[in-house]
Amino acid sequence: MKRLILGAGIATMLAACGGNATNYTLTGTVDTLYNGAYAYLMHGDATDSVLVNDGSFVFEGRIDTAVRARVVVKKGKQQAVGQLVLEAGAPTLAMADGSSVCGGTPLNDVYAPYMKKSEDLYATYRDAYMSLRNNKDLSDEEREAEMEKNYETYAAGHKSLNEALFAANTNNTLGALAMFRLAEDKAQFDSLYAIAGDVVRNDAWVVKEQKRYANLEKTSAGKMFTDFTIENGAADGSKVSLSDYVGKGKYVLVDFWASWCGPCRGEIPNLAEVYKKFKGDKFEIVGVAVWDKRADTEKAMTELPITWPVIYDAQQVPTDIYGINGIPQIILFGPDGTIVARDLRGEKIGEKVAECLAE
Repeated sequence: MKRLILGAGIATMLAACGGNATNYTLTGTVDTLYNGAYAYLMHGDATDSVLVNDGSFVFEGRIDTAVRARVVVKKGKQQAVGQLVLEAGAPTLAMADGSSVCGGTPLNDVYAPYMKKSEDLYATYRDAYMSLRNNKDLSDEEREAEMEKNYETYAAGHKSLNEALFAANTNNTLGALAMFRLAEDKAQFDSLYAIAGDVVRNDAWVVKEQKRYANLEKTSAGKMFTDFTIENGAADGSKVSLSDYVGKGKYVLVDFWASWCGPCRGEIPNLAEVYKKFKGDKFEIVGVAVWDKRADTEKAMTELPITWPVIYDAQQVPTDIYGINGIPQIILFGPDGTIVARDLRGEKIGEKVAECLAE
């Protein structure tokens, strides 16, 4: 569910540049309250800006190949955001009432109705969800069953919409968008990749995801651990490596987490119970704080029952190496450093540790 809901609001996904650069003139409109503010055009690492005048703005430039982009206009606490395909020609973007409509070029004329259908699909799901949540005539069991049906209807519609988009756009940036929203696992990713054109295959997200799946394979159960070093990762700010703990003759449970992550915090009591029960010459837990500020990690350490070592400030270093795209990710390593199990959660954590220590 998380991927689908987040997918409905994803902003920027790009195709890698290639071919000959061509000109574009993007004309946009926005509420006149933004007069005098800057409109920012963002695609990839590039950002351009122009002033809004009389509720309109114009961007001119050159583009190698069509990419998905967004325009953001801010004034005080007000903000307008629009999405489009930046491609050769004269694309248009009308931003009003919290939404946007693009057009004027071939891919934008496809993208606009797709976005409308996607937004309508999600709105129907959301409205039904709220209605069910507030329905006092249903028992908890009935409500849960109806919510599941509602979600399944949404998921099926979402899948159908994106399958149609991909089928018609296998070699442009809209195909990359559809691939992102369809590929829930490696099998789905590989099946779409096999029929995708070079533009989709060279899309930044597709390239990154392909590398992530390769790293997942390299760090799957049965493979030897891959080391990493964080220069200021120790509590005292000194250098620390995963190999300072893993491969030293103990089973080591490594928890990749962040202070802001609710599910991560929810697993801490489970880990604390396992640690209390099994800590010793044969077992250790190590936390690895990723995607987080050190100060926030340190604050969380005072709030949570964490009594095991923690590697701070790891950011994306270990998550890239281990192909992690969601946390918590809890991995059990064997005494020699072999990966025993990944994706451990809840009661399965203690069960797996107990099973290994009993051998």
